[in-house]
Formats: sequence, structure tokens, C-alpha cells
Amino acid sequence: MPGQSAACLRHGSTAARGRPLAQLQREEGSFRREVEKFLDGLISHYVLDEGRLVVAHAGLAERMHGRASGRVRSFCLYGQTTGETDAYGLPVRYPWAEDYRGRAMVLYGHTPVPATEWVNNTMCLDTGCVFGGRLTAFNYPERTHRSVAASRVYYQPTKPLDPAAGRPASASGRDPGVLDIRDVSGVRAGRPPAVSWCGYPRARASAGPGRATWGPGAASRPLAGRGGRLGPGR
Repeated sequence: MPGQSAACLRHGSTAARGRPLAQLQREEGSFRREVEKFLDGLISHYVLDEGRLVVAHAGLAERMHGRASGRVRSFCLYGQTTGETDAYGLPVRYPWAEDYRGRAMVLYGHTPVPATEWVNNTMCLDTGCVFGGRLTAFNYPERTHRSVAASRVYYQPTKPLDPAAGRPASASGRDPGVLDIRDVSGVRAGRPPAVSWCGYPRARASAGPGRATWGPGAASRPLAGRGGRLGPGR
């Protein structure tokens, strides 16, 4: 998953980061600087197939697709939380996917789940292989996936991976299958098909007071990584 940067070496449990840091410390200074430069230059997420597919380490809300900022990078690396902690001392994840209504398919990981499932055109592929769960691979654009069982437990999880638990209840309190008025109201960016209604000429919406703004790049700017432009312009 993209979004893995030098920040990853400075966060997480001591045990999780101790081994790679110890390995780096044994290398020459020039090599360590090279590794840090490489990691720091990685982009936060990928926008692929002309905007139809977004891949991010911990997921990404639609409004952040193709953008670059500290907030976007943080979301890609660590996901979105409610600000609370659970009984295991871990941050409570906000189920952003249940509110997602974007055009792009979003594939991500970071937070292990017992089994993969589609949630509003998003899918978490982290099925806890390191914790003795399964390793999952996704086929795009076929929208199929396969998984194999882990050969052993490589690291004991802080929070048990319970297949019987299923997907946690929504912290937002809404059913992902129910349409919300916010899904269809407000100013949005996009390119709707030109339509003819009651014999009127075919035309597209134009910008103006109280009207939606259509067209590429209307409400976003392209994500530019340190090595150049990310993906197709949007």
C-alpha cells in the first residue's frame, strides 16, 4: 500500500519498528540517508485508471482524492478516528467508508478485518496475515479477490482478530444502505452526461450562483508528489 514513509519508522509500537531501525543503524550513513530520502519521497496515495481506482494505505475520503497536504497524508497513513480509545487502548476508527459515495473504487488496509466485504465501492484488503489471519489479493478491473491462510502467527495482535465479531457497528450511527440528503445536495464537482429534457437543447450545467460547478479540476487540484505529478490530472 502507498503512504509508507519515513513517518512509519517513527510511529507504531516499539517492537514493530525496532527491527528495521536496528537494521538501518548497522548500515553506513550514506545508505541511511538514501533510504530516508526514498521513503520521504513516496506519494500518499495512487489515483489510477483515469480516476476510477484509488489505492491508499488506510483509505481516503472522496474530497481528498488526488490532493496533497499534511491532512491527506495523515488520513492515508493512519485513517480517520473518533478521538476515542477502545478497551485495548487502540484508537476507535471512524467508519468513513459507510459515508463514501465517490465514483472511484477505493482499496486500502491498515486496520485488519476478519473478512473482506464491499462497503460503498470500497474494500479493506487487510485480513490480518501478520496476526495469523489471511493474505488477500485483489484483481482489478475484474473486481475479484483471493486469499490464503497465514502459515503461522508472525506477531501477536493487541486486539484479537475475531472472525465471529464481523464488521463493527457504525460510529456515525447511519445505515450505509440508506441514502442521506447530504449525498445529493450541495456543490459538487463532476462531469454529468448531457441530456435532453422535453425537447430543450442539449446543454451542460454552468457555474453561477446556486448552481453546481462541473468539469475537471473544478473543486480539486492534482496531487503532485515530490517526484512529479501523480496520476492523470483531475
